Amino acid sequence: MQASEEKLKPMEEKEFGGAAAMDVEASANSAEGESSGSVVDPKTRAEAIKKNGNDKFKQGYYRQAVSLFTEAIAMYDKEKTFFTNRASAYMKLQNYKEAAKDCEKAAEIDKKFAKAYQRGSSCYCQLGEFEKAEKFLKFGNKANPYDLKIRSEMTKLRSLKKRQTELKEALSQKKYNKAMLIIPYLEKPVSRHLGTALLILRTYIEVKKYQAAVKLASEWYKLDSSNVELIHLRGRAYYHSGNSGLAKRHFQSVLRKAPDFRESQEMFRMIKRMERSKAKGTSDFKEGKYDKAIESYTEALSCDPDNKTFNIAVYSNRAAAYMKLQKFEDAIEDLNTVLEEQPKNLKVLLRRATCHSRLKNHDGAVRDLEIASKLDRGNRDIRMRLREATIARKKAARKDYYKILGVTEGVDPRALKKAYRKKALKWHPDKNSNGTEEEKKIAEEKFKDITEAYEVLSDERKRARYDAGDDLESMGGHGHGGMHGAELFAQMFGGGGFGGGGGGFEFRF
Repeated sequence: MQASEEKLKPMEEKEFGGAAAMDVEASANSAEGESSGSVVDPKTRAEAIKKNGNDKFKQGYYRQAVSLFTEAIAMYDKEKTFFTNRASAYMKLQNYKEAAKDCEKAAEIDKKFAKAYQRGSSCYCQLGEFEKAEKFLKFGNKANPYDLKIRSEMTKLRSLKKRQTELKEALSQKKYNKAMLIIPYLEKPVSRHLGTALLILRTYIEVKKYQAAVKLASEWYKLDSSNVELIHLRGRAYYHSGNSGLAKRHFQSVLRKAPDFRESQEMFRMIKRMERSKAKGTSDFKEGKYDKAIESYTEALSCDPDNKTFNIAVYSNRAAAYMKLQKFEDAIEDLNTVLEEQPKNLKVLLRRATCHSRLKNHDGAVRDLEIASKLDRGNRDIRMRLREATIARKKAARKDYYKILGVTEGVDPRALKKAYRKKALKWHPDKNSNGTEEEKKIAEEKFKDITEAYEVLSDERKRARYDAGDDLESMGGHGHGGMHGAELFAQMFGGGGFGGGGGGFEFRF
């Protein structure tokens, strides 16, 4: 029978874990005690349960550890370490209130137990209850006047109180960068004090650490969903993170609980004004009222210049309205603002490329389209636009023959000849031979460009190549057999120049 019991014990331990094993051990001890005529005292049995609690604590099973320590205390409540061990488990669970109570109880059992004062003080500090921490430490210091650990805790406590006062002063003086330097000294040692958390939240929002603010506010909201200041700050964090809808619901919640909460009133009204102005601008745009749309979008932007997430969308919309009115420079200014925050916004890059092209800023257009092409490599339309912009840039780098002759690209041969004759008569060197040296030089250059322009544009093949963006050098000379300016002029006007103006002037290039 004894051998059978020995086989059963390890099987039960494996199946049921430490608590079951302890029960088996207690049963075995009980049976052994009955057979020997002795009874195992409660303290010994409680120590065995405490040992199991310690094992669970080491394994990270803190709730199970609390349960075992509680069982041990119920069995024997005169052992100080039972309470401090349970306090440690409670601290791991961030239940500092119960942990502090256990430390107080341990100190009652043994007034000289320094560990109880250390842990208890730490728990009160986590809760922001500095007065209780100070009172507890003073009691411990009186019982242990030479204990250096208790004195060290008193020094830490004074430092925390000082830091919290400094944080309040920094916020009241709007010295937010200074406040950020203080926060690391408080956020871990005072992690369960709502007042301190609210100070930290306000600091995060003021220094634009919105994601950190959302995270902290959400953690506290799980613990206390009724505090109106917390709800308000959480709303502000969501607002600045770009979620105006959720922010507005938070402010509404605050105003239901506290109708006179001024900060939430102001935020709620501002969001409504922003949304209304943006919606009006969108409506005007769809109706083709682009001037009105710009006014509405501008009003929306004026509501809160710091709300980048909301304003980016409005800037993009206003740029579209500017483009409809051919105000490309204004549009580019708005699009630049968007791209500063969203450099990979494909839609905005393409819009800005269009503006650059319309303003003949071909370098800018090519640059934007190259970026867009890399962002969307499979997009044929973007590749085609990039080729067109590259050709346009190439054309812009050459002389604009159409502009030189004062004609448009679709000009017919008769109008082209008429334009040439008019320009050539005006700038023929013989006609300008009585001017200053500088004026004669300008006339010569002008006449040269006019001749060159006509020779290319009057040749159908070379004009087509010019329109396609080919380099002049690749054309292998100009039309009319490489005729120089005087010969072309003579051919067109039936003579060789202007009489009495230097006669027989010959101009080659």
